[in-house]
Amino acid sequence: MTTAPGKGLATVATKGLTPHQLADYERDGFVVLRGAFADAEITRLETGFARNPPLDGTLYDVKALNYPEPGRYTLANNCLKDPDLAFLAEHPVITSAVGDALGGDPRLTTYVIYERTPGGPGIPSHNDYKRWRPVGSSMNWAFTIVPFCDFDSAAGQLFVAPGSHRLDRISAGPERPLSVAPAIKPSEDDYIDPGLQRGDLLIMNMHTWHRASGNTSDHSRSGAFNKYAAADAPPATGYYLYDNDVHQALTPEGRSVIAVHSDKPVLTTRLLLTRETAGGESEILVMTGPDGRLELPGGPVFVEEAIADWDRGNYLASLQAALRERLRIETPWASYVGDYDEGAGLCRLYAYDLTGLGFPVAYKGRWINRTQLESARDELAYGYEPEAWDSWLDPSIVRGKGLTQAQCRVNQYAY
Repeated sequence: MTTAPGKGLATVATKGLTPHQLADYERDGFVVLRGAFADAEITRLETGFARNPPLDGTLYDVKALNYPEPGRYTLANNCLKDPDLAFLAEHPVITSAVGDALGGDPRLTTYVIYERTPGGPGIPSHNDYKRWRPVGSSMNWAFTIVPFCDFDSAAGQLFVAPGSHRLDRISAGPERPLSVAPAIKPSEDDYIDPGLQRGDLLIMNMHTWHRASGNTSDHSRSGAFNKYAAADAPPATGYYLYDNDVHQALTPEGRSVIAVHSDKPVLTTRLLLTRETAGGESEILVMTGPDGRLELPGGPVFVEEAIADWDRGNYLASLQAALRERLRIETPWASYVGDYDEGAGLCRLYAYDLTGLGFPVAYKGRWINRTQLESARDELAYGYEPEAWDSWLDPSIVRGKGLTQAQCRVNQYAY
């Protein structure tokens, strides 16, 4: 395929998107900023990439490969603590342009360098809104791609389908999180090659369909494939938790791009389970913990591996297991509220609003309203519960529905 003039293509601005570029992004679901990065900056990224392991060994069947055998490899997770990689995460060309595309301050959800070695296979048509993934479950995020080489017919073109993001699929309903209708797969004839070259910047809407050709060249096809969510649209599963060294690797001005960071692991997951009384008052369920103090229902975390992937942070399977054990319920979805300190580790807290349509049985625990929760502060196990409830009720935060990997193996749009 050939490049289609006028479809999401633009000349790079010094900072941010022009009104014309933003209109292209909103219409086509992507925009290309030509020559966004000087060759010296790409060389610096290549230097940082070469200094780190070629893969982190958790992407699909990569464990069965011996680098550099033909395949797709990733460098991800906490790799950006390397200063020759970290600068890209906070680069003003990216953060300003993505901020314009998102309509708000960007927060990094993943930093990934992909390498497709010679003979490595392509990727079939797909879009990256994924309800089970920390990098894909925000209701407002964008994909940024910075090629380290020309993505030509030999190295492997990246094809995009203009207009396939279909923003009309998103709707508000009676539930607090937004609903997303199943995606409509575009025809293979709808794809174009935007002609990405070394140093370009592609910004792509989270719902835009794309695919990639295999690498038939004699060199690797590499690039930075990072993703950013709007600050007011956290991932429904929760963020990937960067460590403190990553935060420190950024400049003081750029550190806000990291939404959550800690050297403490997530050890617990809990649910803010809410209901509305006949009088229209909101209540949450609290339970008595082992030490006699009030806590939110939940339990220890484990890593679900129903879908092999490299982005950790979805602890919904752990939550559902704990809820079945303690409350005999299984919610169809849950939505991330925040990470809260529980001493030795963090708690990843989710929320779900009961609709009143469930079977009228008693719940083990105690239902309390906001005033009662405030009065019971001395009885609370950790003390973050009022703050978490206020965050869940905050109308300025745009929320989505998170699912387990097991749910999404069958149908990621099941609920």
